[in-house]
Amino acid sequence: MKSKFWDWLELFIRLVIGFLFIYAAVGKIIHPEKFAVVVYNYRVLPVELVNITAILVPWLEIALGVTLILGIWLETAAFLLSILIIVFISLIISAIIRGLNIECGCFTLSKTGSLVSWKRVAEDLLILAGSLFIFFRHLPQEQSTTE
Repeated sequence: MKSKFWDWLELFIRLVIGFLFIYAAVGKIIHPEKFAVVVYNYRVLPVELVNITAILVPWLEIALGVTLILGIWLETAAFLLSILIIVFISLIISAIIRGLNIECGCFTLSKTGSLVSWKRVAEDLLILAGSLFIFFRHLPQEQSTTE
């Protein structure tokens, strides 16, 4: 009975994070120039890498979202998602510490988009917890041998 609960919880987390990442990526794919400005405003990448980052990150978000929804390659997807979220958290904290009052670029690229904040860090920590939950559920289990 307990196993069913964890299975359903994992499915819920996968679907929420999967659809969230697809939703977040769509605007970035439609308006890569706006997302490039957001990436540039973090001031951590050389100018030469801003455009390629603005193009690749949303497609990575789509790919991770789709794999989570479909339930395929979950260990790899959750691992990559965890790394991506840690990068996002680091970028947001860096911007806050440096006093940058910039758009997060997390879910929307509108002029009224949300600014970097500790609230965004907390939201990303929840996503990280969900991705780590999925990752650790799908690690290969060691087989105990009795000799």
